[in-house]
Amino acid sequence: MQNVTNVAKVNKSNLYDRRQPKNWVTSPLNFASLFDSHYLRLYAYVRSQVADRETAEDITAIAFERAFSHSDSYDPAKGAFATWLFRIARNLILNYYAATTRTPAHYQLDDVAEILATDTLPEQQLLHQEQNQTLLAAISVLSERDREIVYLRFFGHLTNRKIAEVLDLNEKTVSVIILRALQKLKVQLGTQEAP
Repeated sequence: MQNVTNVAKVNKSNLYDRRQPKNWVTSPLNFASLFDSHYLRLYAYVRSQVADRETAEDITAIAFERAFSHSDSYDPAKGAFATWLFRIARNLILNYYAATTRTPAHYQLDDVAEILATDTLPEQQLLHQEQNQTLLAAISVLSERDREIVYLRFFGHLTNRKIAEVLDLNEKTVSVIILRALQKLKVQLGTQEAP
């Protein structure tokens, strides 16, 4: 009963705190909080990398399962839980494509929009679909690395620092890539003239 009381006192800021004890993640109740906090973002990122919903759901579930079963290897001193979880998911995606000898799929914006926006009118849904198709076409001109960084930033909602940790890049490099990718997207979408 004492463990349940301690979990009830955990606030959301603690979920990202690197000062938590190493075994904090291994508690099923604490892990449930982490799952609730990260599921939609992780699924949105994974869905951006694979062609079908079922595979994305499987990879997302396996990422959480691996994070829980290997939680003893999580070291808060090396990075936040979200960074570790997204790195697990990224490795699973790379393994999936290596095993199937396929190339990464383009992001299916409509499917993730379906998850993230549930209370929209039919007119709004149609407008979102049209906007998503336009955005998908614009994103497709980006390099594979740039697309992945954009997906991690805007669909995974990771900070530049966490993206850098997931991809083993310099944080400033990530910032520059995001800036340039957004500039390319603005040009593609016709909201800015080419330099």
